[in-house]
Amino acid sequence: MKNKLLIFLLALGSSAIFTNCNDLDLQPLDAITEEAFYKTSSDFRGAILASYSSIQSFNGTSTENLGECAEWWKLTLMTTDDITFDDQQLGSCATNQTMDNFTFTPDDKAFQSIFTHIYQGIFRANLVIDKLAGENELTAEEKAQFEAEAKFLRGWFHFQAYKFWGGQAPLALTVRRDINDIALPNASPEEMVTAMLADFQAAAAGLPESWGDGDLGRATAWAAKAYTGKVNLYAGNYPAAVTALGEVYNMGPYSLLSSYEDVFAFDQENNSESVFELQYASNSDDNGWVLDDNHSENFKASQGIMRAWWQDAGRGAPGGGLGINIPTTELIESFEAGDTRKDATIYTDGDTYYADGVEATYDPVWSPTGATMRKYRGLNVAKMNPVNFAIDYNNERVMRFADVILMYAEALAFSNGDAQTIVDLMNEVRLRGCPGCTPIGTGDDLVAALQQERRVEFAFEGHRLFDLVRWGIATDVFAAQGINFSTWGSRGDYPAIFPLPQSEIDRGGGTLGQVE
Repeated sequence: MKNKLLIFLLALGSSAIFTNCNDLDLQPLDAITEEAFYKTSSDFRGAILASYSSIQSFNGTSTENLGECAEWWKLTLMTTDDITFDDQQLGSCATNQTMDNFTFTPDDKAFQSIFTHIYQGIFRANLVIDKLAGENELTAEEKAQFEAEAKFLRGWFHFQAYKFWGGQAPLALTVRRDINDIALPNASPEEMVTAMLADFQAAAAGLPESWGDGDLGRATAWAAKAYTGKVNLYAGNYPAAVTALGEVYNMGPYSLLSSYEDVFAFDQENNSESVFELQYASNSDDNGWVLDDNHSENFKASQGIMRAWWQDAGRGAPGGGLGINIPTTELIESFEAGDTRKDATIYTDGDTYYADGVEATYDPVWSPTGATMRKYRGLNVAKMNPVNFAIDYNNERVMRFADVILMYAEALAFSNGDAQTIVDLMNEVRLRGCPGCTPIGTGDDLVAALQQERRVEFAFEGHRLFDLVRWGIATDVFAAQGINFSTWGSRGDYPAIFPLPQSEIDRGGGTLGQVE
């Protein structure tokens, strides 16, 4: 799927892109019309892959339209107690400081950037569903599969909106073509949860359990079942979460790798632990500022991810990284002695450091906390041998089997499940990463143990903030860092962490309101 994503990036961000050229109804010679395109299985495959491309755009860096500056990492990493900023390396990314301190405003470009990519992805999925009902050459089986895949993606994007805005973001379930009636109102958390579950359940029923090598990374029935469990967990429906996650754990095709570091290895992409994995292209000389679909050069979009540029060490370190996202001292100290996850996650004094054509001894003066992010990087840099020093081509592991296991344990813990089963699940993950650590016992504080394991297992993977909010401990955790954490609203069990982008409020003319 890697390179094929580029073929069909049809600029599907607007329903008005494809039009007839004049009153004579002649087909344009330099464009594919909407009416002519959605006919064959190849057409629909290209269209569905465009929705995946919107996920890749989360890590975009386009300065042409949105002026992005690693906005996804700002919202999912910089806003946690695991990451802080380097005041010597901010440059054009000064809003990292406001994100770190929770002093942002609705005008921050991060909110507009992520909102744009989420709803672009939803639009692309909805367009596939819409066109499946028209005249085309697909078999009934092909129609059912494409519809299931589109519903998975629609549910996945809505889940991101739900995490950020607590179910108060718009719920987009159809293609809206009337330019005078295109704005959507706030949804309620209940409406959002109902829609997401319907989509994931339909996807679980209609998707294959696995794909061939040419389609690795496309959503499977098992991924849909895992997200069914995750949505129920976030919504507080623990019995339903236990059922869905238990099915994936007990009957799914997944297993943990023996080595934690191998989970993120460049030569271990799409491994047995991968439930949903974002595919990146092979090594190329891409323009690092065109890694999304919102640029006039989007024919080269979505090739890689700029982990190297934003995350490799700065302050004069070899390799040219900016060192924007800095591991906090609190995170470093949260790893127990002998936990291999620390060495696979963070560079510290004396480690062998890899960057663009560089192998050096890590010097703690390169970071204000004496540490740099290592996950996905490390020896992978030498294995990739990137043509463009700023770009990384290692796939993003969006959902791992370890996440399924610990979510299953959490759902059991919050529904008074069997204590021995809960500790067995947690130890399965814990002892893989820290084989010399004392196993968790049934007499331990199981909730505290779970919270600890999730922190060290998923550091820098975008889960931490949402875990803290879901557990109701975010205010206390951030207070310990001297940060006044407060959410933007709560209509339901899961609060809106961030404000909706002010530009969308204004554009909607009052249809969409700011979160309450």
